[in-house]
Amino acid sequence: MKKLTIGIALSLVSTFSMAAQECHVDFSKSAPNIRYEFNDNGTIKDKVTGLTWMRCAVGQEWNAEQATCTGNATGMFWQAALNEVVSINQSESHKLHQFGGKQKWRMPNIKELVSLAEFSCRTPALNTKAFRGAFDARTDDADLTSYLWSNHHLPDTQRIMTFDTRNAQVFSYGMSQAKLGVLLVADE
Repeated sequence: MKKLTIGIALSLVSTFSMAAQECHVDFSKSAPNIRYEFNDNGTIKDKVTGLTWMRCAVGQEWNAEQATCTGNATGMFWQAALNEVVSINQSESHKLHQFGGKQKWRMPNIKELVSLAEFSCRTPALNTKAFRGAFDARTDDADLTSYLWSNHHLPDTQRIMTFDTRNAQVFSYGMSQAKLGVLLVADE
C-alpha cells in the first residue's frame, strides 16, 4: 500500500510538472519581462511595439490581487469575434468597454500577434508573467481557444490567419471552421 501511495504521488508530481511552460535555457528570451510595462488594470504595454494588450483573452477576467487571468476564454467564430470588438468599443454596458482606460480596442493583425512570441518557450510560447493564466499550458487540441484570431484575411479565400499560443506557430482557419480565442490590442 505504501508503494502504491508513493507511486501515485510521484505520478501526480510528474503530471503537474508536465503542465508547466517548457523553455530552452540555451536560447535568449525573445519576450523578456523587461520588454513589458505591467499595469495593475489588466493591460501590458509592449515597449518595443508601443502596443497595449489585454492580459486576458476575451471571456476571462483579470484578478489584480493575484496578477492573473481567471475563468475560461470564450471561443468564437471570426465574425462573432469582430462583432464582439464592436460591442466592446460601442456599448457602455459591456464589461470590457474602455477596459484599462483605453478608448478603442481592436483585433490584432498576425504580425502583432507573432510579436508576442517567446520563441525559447512553448506551452505557452508567450511571456507567462505578461499573460499569466490566459493561455494555460494544459490546453490540448480539443481546446482551440489557445489559437487566436487575427484580423488578417487571406486574399481570395474565406480563411483567416491565426496564432497558436502553445508553440508560436501561424495557421489559417476558415471564418466559421472553429471557435478560437480572442486577445485584443490598443494603439494608444
